[in-house]
Amino acid sequence: MAIHPRLMLPFEDGTVTLPEGGTFAIFNAHGIYPDLPKDDITCLQGFYPSHIGLQNAGYVVTTHPPSAADTAIVHITRSKDETRALVAQAFEILPVGGQLLIDGSKTDGIESLLKESKKRTSVHGQISKAHGKIFWLSKDSNVNPFAEWASATQPKKNADGWHTSAGVFSSDGIDPGSAELVPTFAKSLKGKIADLGAGWGWLAAQALETCPAIDQLDLIEAEHAALVCARLNVTDPRATFHWTDATKPTTKNSYDAIIMNPPFHVGRKADPSLGRAFIHSAATLLKPTGQMFLVANRQLAYEATLDTCFNRWEVLSQTPRYKIIHARKPKL
Repeated sequence: MAIHPRLMLPFEDGTVTLPEGGTFAIFNAHGIYPDLPKDDITCLQGFYPSHIGLQNAGYVVTTHPPSAADTAIVHITRSKDETRALVAQAFEILPVGGQLLIDGSKTDGIESLLKESKKRTSVHGQISKAHGKIFWLSKDSNVNPFAEWASATQPKKNADGWHTSAGVFSSDGIDPGSAELVPTFAKSLKGKIADLGAGWGWLAAQALETCPAIDQLDLIEAEHAALVCARLNVTDPRATFHWTDATKPTTKNSYDAIIMNPPFHVGRKADPSLGRAFIHSAATLLKPTGQMFLVANRQLAYEATLDTCFNRWEVLSQTPRYKIIHARKPKL
């Protein structure tokens, strides 16, 4: 797990004092923090693989902000609104005199966040390093200058009428790839089904609405915030919800069919290996007669993985952007 290149610089040069015996809350925590007292840290992380990684490293990890901390640290995310909410929440839990440090890369928007923060309160210092920046401020009163940002991660209905929140995939509306996938399985699914990488639940909702022969549909999703929204969007009693890593199946030969619109980005770069891991998981989870319905960006090379994992597969349709794949008879 990575060590953060900028985080300790304000403490090392004496600009920020490391509080003796104080508590720390780290928002969007990931990696390790060897120079901070582990027993005094609470890590906030809703992405299951990172959550478990921190837990295995011995940290206290939660999916909700702690009620209080003497020092708060925010690692910004790729979502502007999600980051703003984390900053507001972090500031809120501090006592008067508490310190807030905000760290992030230039590509994720640290410069614009710094400018916006300076409009609302005094920023006491900043350091640039490793293609990013860390800046810090203190809580001078109980008035939260970031309060208007706080609710962005609370589930709200988007333009299509579905509950989503800042930072989850396709929060603004129905993903076009998922919309392309639904007609290929509508009315045909039956038995026990899984939606791998279920997100905020639209694909699962369509499956349950169009396929009355489904007995059970498991929504498997690694982002805790997305699963919170999915519980609001999918109220069919046949649905069950699982906060876990879809690429690490814990059972075998469990499902009659799997539907999925897997992620294909790690950070900002497209990474086909993530989709390949989903395909491998699907083949593991399916019964010998099971089938998989997958939508993927057209340029992603999944063919070799499909050959390895399934006896039969075909591209049902293609558009300039997407391809719909149907695979049967898993080999795993």
